[in-house]
Amino acid sequence: MKLFQNKELQGLCLCLAVMGVAYALLLMLLIMFTGIKLYKTVIIVVTISSILFTLGLNKQVKNRLRQQIETLFAKKVIV
Repeated sequence: MKLFQNKELQGLCLCLAVMGVAYALLLMLLIMFTGIKLYKTVIIVVTISSILFTLGLNKQVKNRLRQQIETLFAKKVIV
């Protein structure tokens, strides 16, 4: 997407993604210690954060991550 090639917008997406993941981790701690049922909220926050994280990465980083994941799974299949 042409819109997400702007460095400031990519940084904003990455910042919001990290904040969302931190919020989801805090919610998971709250769930563990109190027993409150917020599972749907955690899933929604993690999903939105992962989308923002993906939008914040540039093409080179995405390609390197894809290659690392492919080599990781290829090693596990061979072994």
